[in-house]
Amino acid sequence: MPIHKQAIAPLVLVAATVVCVAVAALAGQPVWAAALGAGLVLAYWAIEALTWRRARDRRGLALGLAVGGMAVRLAVALGVLVLVGVFARAAFATTALAFLACFTVYLGVRFFMYAPLARPAGHPEAHS
Repeated sequence: MPIHKQAIAPLVLVAATVVCVAVAALAGQPVWAAALGAGLVLAYWAIEALTWRRARDRRGLALGLAVGGMAVRLAVALGVLVLVGVFARAAFATTALAFLACFTVYLGVRFFMYAPLARPAGHPEAHS
């Protein structure tokens, strides 16, 4: 049974979260900080998915919803990172590195998931 295309990103992000937590544990860093940083990317994905679902339903508001969703995603990620930096300065680097690692994985997943959509209409696929 194939995995639904929409389930690929969260599954990969959960796996990346587990890897970040394991690396933090092995390196003697705060595990909660790694989980929080990686979890921010899951929250980023969820807000993005919700935004695109809403934008599909409301064609006239699609651009506004996309821009608003982008602002909310950025505000959530930066807000949590700033809060960690203020209240748990020693854990900030772990949180930021876990976020950066998982976000990089997420961008790669998005690129490969949506790359076929970037092909101009009427152009055949390249056969290897």
